[in-house]
Amino acid sequence: MAHRGAGRLVWPTLSPLFWGLAVVYLGHWVWRWLELPRPAWVRFYLDDLLCLPLVLTVTLLVMRFFYGHQVRFSKYHVLFTVLYFALAFEVFFPQFLPRYTGDGVDAGLYALGGWIFYRFLNR
Repeated sequence: MAHRGAGRLVWPTLSPLFWGLAVVYLGHWVWRWLELPRPAWVRFYLDDLLCLPLVLTVTLLVMRFFYGHQVRFSKYHVLFTVLYFALAFEVFFPQFLPRYTGDGVDAGLYALGGWIFYRFLNR
């Protein structure tokens, strides 16, 4: 039974660029876990840049599982996701949760990550 579900996945959705970004993210995660020193730009901004290309690619894989390989996200879908993440993590959450801090640079990195997804991964 499991082979039927795996057959419906559109594996080319997970392109070499996606795997490269995933390796960078996991490497950063291990680097943080080992408590090794990191440059400030890596510590504060790398995850924000990698967030949307990774999240949107996995979401695209799931959408293609259910609706077929022809599914693509429009620029409006990507723009909505960028705005949603920026408002949630940079405006709303910082007001109520002390773990989060609002930063306009992060919102710009979400936008850059959305553009990377739309331009290179949304195929």
